[in-house]
Amino acid sequence: MARVTPAERKSDALKAPPQKAKSRTLKKRSRALGTARDRLKPMPTRAPSWTKSKPIALKPDATVDDAIAVVVTSCLAHWKRNLGAAVDGRAPEGLHQVRVSLRRLRSALTAFKAFIPPEQRETLNTEAKWLLSALGPVRDLDVFVRELAAPLAGRLSDSADLVQLMRAARAAQKSAQVSAARALESVRAKRFAARIEAWRDGRGWRGGETKRDARKTEAADFAKRLVNRRVDNILTEFHDVEALKAEERHELRIAVKKTRYAIEFLHDVLPAKRAQRLAGILKSLQDSLGHLNDIEVAERTVSALVNEADSGLVRRQIATGGSAVGVYHKDAAADAEPLTFKLWRKLKKAPSL
Repeated sequence: MARVTPAERKSDALKAPPQKAKSRTLKKRSRALGTARDRLKPMPTRAPSWTKSKPIALKPDATVDDAIAVVVTSCLAHWKRNLGAAVDGRAPEGLHQVRVSLRRLRSALTAFKAFIPPEQRETLNTEAKWLLSALGPVRDLDVFVRELAAPLAGRLSDSADLVQLMRAARAAQKSAQVSAARALESVRAKRFAARIEAWRDGRGWRGGETKRDARKTEAADFAKRLVNRRVDNILTEFHDVEALKAEERHELRIAVKKTRYAIEFLHDVLPAKRAQRLAGILKSLQDSLGHLNDIEVAERTVSALVNEADSGLVRRQIATGGSAVGVYHKDAAADAEPLTFKLWRKLKKAPSL
């Protein structure tokens, strides 16, 4: 057998690396390629699904303590079920449902405020308001593009002003969706969701000073008083509905919506038929007042688009197209007034729960 010299051994080592080192190198390259492929993967062909809130179930003998836990669970589940669709962005209703879940949570914190320590309500409200404000621009643009401007743009497809308006709105919509997705996936949003869950699991509202003890109050008695008081307050504060200014009608819509949420939260411990009838009147009244909200969204959106335009001509075209959309929806709001007044009379005649 020929003798191998140290120099030959060194030369062979340089020509053929050890098998283990080669294997490690290949694995690193494979992982890097895999990561790159993941970045280039196309989005799923189907957008993630969205869902509305599910009915809340309460036992007839439930306490307010039980009700708070069940309602908060419902709001949190509603948020989580729509998170994928909201981040994805292809189904705008997903983001809308996340916003609804947060508004329902805030409404619950107000409804049960006598049983929740003020500092806890303030903390949760602050975080909910932050996330709602982060999602607000894309929601406004979604509504504007799909529901407010599109009908008129479809009728007047040869209008250069409306074409420019829709082009600017769609570009802003894409940018706002990116920002909304970033907020939903942020550390702050995840911590907020985790805080709500921990607060619910530990029934944290028991741990501070409150006006009333949720464990010692029957949900049924509380629910009747709450809803009846809210309806009475609405009828008293907005008694002359035909004379209300636009801002006051907007406040009326918010009050109606909060009362409707309260009925949804506590429906199982309320007189079924009366609660269902009252909820139906409130829902219809909220919808009829929604035209005023449409006008507000349109004006706010057009103003933002005008400010972001990069030339005087584009600004003028967006403003002109926006004015046409505003007139269209002001006419719709005026057409809805008789129905609003009719529903108001129905609310006044509705029996107490």
